[in-house]
Amino acid sequence: MNADLLPARMVNEFVYCPRLFYLEWVEARFADNEDTRLGSQVHRRVDTESGAVPLPDERELRTARSVTLSSEQLGVIAKLDVVEGAGGTVVPVDYKKGSPQAYGAPWPSDEIQVCLQALVLRDNGYPCEQAELYYAQTRQRLSIRLTQERVSGVRNAVADARTVADRATAPLPLVDSPKCVRCSLVGLCLPDETNALLARREQPPRRLVPLAPDQRPVYVTEPGSFVGVKSGRLEITRNKEKLASFRLIDISQLAVFGRVQVSTQALQECFARDIPVLWLSSGGWLHGFAQGQPSKYVELRRRQIAVHAQAEAGFARRMVAGKIANCRTLLRRNARGEVADYLDALKRLAGQAQAADNFSTLLGIEGAAARLYFGAFPAMLASTADSIGANFSHLGRNRRRRSISSTPYFLFATRCLPRTWSR
Repeated sequence: MNADLLPARMVNEFVYCPRLFYLEWVEARFADNEDTRLGSQVHRRVDTESGAVPLPDERELRTARSVTLSSEQLGVIAKLDVVEGAGGTVVPVDYKKGSPQAYGAPWPSDEIQVCLQALVLRDNGYPCEQAELYYAQTRQRLSIRLTQERVSGVRNAVADARTVADRATAPLPLVDSPKCVRCSLVGLCLPDETNALLARREQPPRRLVPLAPDQRPVYVTEPGSFVGVKSGRLEITRNKEKLASFRLIDISQLAVFGRVQVSTQALQECFARDIPVLWLSSGGWLHGFAQGQPSKYVELRRRQIAVHAQAEAGFARRMVAGKIANCRTLLRRNARGEVADYLDALKRLAGQAQAADNFSTLLGIEGAAARLYFGAFPAMLASTADSIGANFSHLGRNRRRRSISSTPYFLFATRCLPRTWSR
């Protein structure tokens, strides 16, 4: 199979947003959100292979699920959710989690994708005159005829996508598009911020509000326990007695303390879901960790090598200056009291960090900025008069002080943090 074949799903992304396509296909960057997870849920059934797919000259194709076909002529590969045969022809059916447009028409990106699937079927010798889209939210099936105009549009979209993929940099983001609001990569793309810096929009950037992650860490501290996996759940047992059970989709990381065993199956499931696994001593000292395949973000690796080859403090200066600028931004956005003096001081320190000529000076600037930031930190709490703010102001920043949680159920496994660290 040609490694340069373009997935039909990526052509869908290109029609939806060329920058999204570039980030996912060329830079191999991806992030989940509620919509992508719901889409995976909708596809659970059709992602399971079933049904026979005979060659066109053998016998009639009836119904098959999760069929993967490629076309060298089009230069694409497609995974078809369902292929139905009737009356000597076949019809690809693509499942979508949402609903069609308000007037009942399919979305352009969905239409391009399913038409591309139909053309792939044609190139493999199957007679195909139409395609169908199934929208799960409204439970509608929309039929799409393969007119000459649609076929030309599909071929042009594939050609345009390849042209964009050959570029050295990603296309600019959309301007004031409603698509950006629910895009899973909005935190990587930063459309409003990029357009504001390039003066492509008059309105100020919309404020980014990070979502609270649904996933939580799992800590296993009971000596002699065993971590396995069953039916999509992580199960902690000891002497064949179940201690706890968590859905894998709810886990952000797995940390095991002391004498705890983890099965190979559990490790494989964790790696497949980007869940890191950490091994610690009974006292909480990290021994090591493991995770799945690293990111394929090639541009990041290229830039890292280029920066490493410079062998100078320029990158360190930018990192410290960026850290100070971020601290200043947090204070400016979230402080409930008067912090103008802190903001001015942090701005001066960020400039000094950019001009530092040695590492000792840079470390001193970073320490001074940290002292200012944590001095103003209580102003971002609900009230400096409450217990949290008062304790924070009184205790300050203690580098290595820690306190052990008194929560009783973390003794064997818990999704709550068993240790709180103040730095």
